[in-house]
Amino acid sequence: MTIRPTLRQLQYLCTLAEKKSFREAAKACLVSQSTLSAGIRQLEDILQVTVVDRESDRFRLTVLGGEILERAQGLLRDTDDLMAVAQRHNSPLAGRLRLGVIPSIGPFLLPRALPGLRKGFPELKLYLREALSRQLLEDVRAGRLDAAVLALPYPIDDFSSQSLGYDGFRVALPQDHPLAAHETVSSAALQDEALILLEDGHCIRDHILSCLDLSNAARRSRESGAEHIEATSLITIVQMVANGLGVTLLPEIALQTGLVDGLDIAIRPLAEQPAERELAIVWRKKSAFEPNIRLLAAHLAGFV
Repeated sequence: MTIRPTLRQLQYLCTLAEKKSFREAAKACLVSQSTLSAGIRQLEDILQVTVVDRESDRFRLTVLGGEILERAQGLLRDTDDLMAVAQRHNSPLAGRLRLGVIPSIGPFLLPRALPGLRKGFPELKLYLREALSRQLLEDVRAGRLDAAVLALPYPIDDFSSQSLGYDGFRVALPQDHPLAAHETVSSAALQDEALILLEDGHCIRDHILSCLDLSNAARRSRESGAEHIEATSLITIVQMVANGLGVTLLPEIALQTGLVDGLDIAIRPLAEQPAERELAIVWRKKSAFEPNIRLLAAHLAGFV
């Protein structure tokens, strides 16, 4: 009789590869370090190969271990899909669903959408993770997440997706800024202003630069002495604008939650249209979670 690896052993391997530490992987799997180490040893004995290089000072998989990891991740994804099929048969939008969301959407969309979601689908166990688009897509591809909410344009050719709607941008200026006297503000008028943006890696940064056509502005800003200022969150950005350090574009979804209420900030439309991004939910193609993800998308779209 052929002895096959267990799903738990494969889970140990996948978690170990993610955490890159036996101790941290054991914590994540809720077992002792010796139990996890023994499970990896048993997996190696069954496969008759070495998957972890134990002679290295730093954790790493062997070359063959990396190939086995990819297959293990696929098997765990298929198992999750199998469970999703069974759960969907019993009740729509029920069971576990792991959802990722980017920082420029999550804090403004989820607090409004989740209460109704819990009320309408009480059997849904929604697990949330906030991260940048690149990391979320890697997690969806690897099966660590079932779906992710992010902003387009962004490369998602390898995934299925459903639009949630469009989120416009508005110009945010210090209350006493000369441009605040205008009903609308053109992108040309902002070319020489100190522009406050999120750090590199946030897709909203690229969307703002695209709206303002900053490919040409970058050259002009160097000539005029205008600077780009970076921040770690939209909350930090609005405080910087209120204190006269620069200007920015803010998404409507954030403004609707009162992000600038009580601050000395003027909000004006950008003269050029459209100035917007598309919000979407993405998932692995042919995922068994697709029906539930589409139900979730329909609910979230009501708040965009």
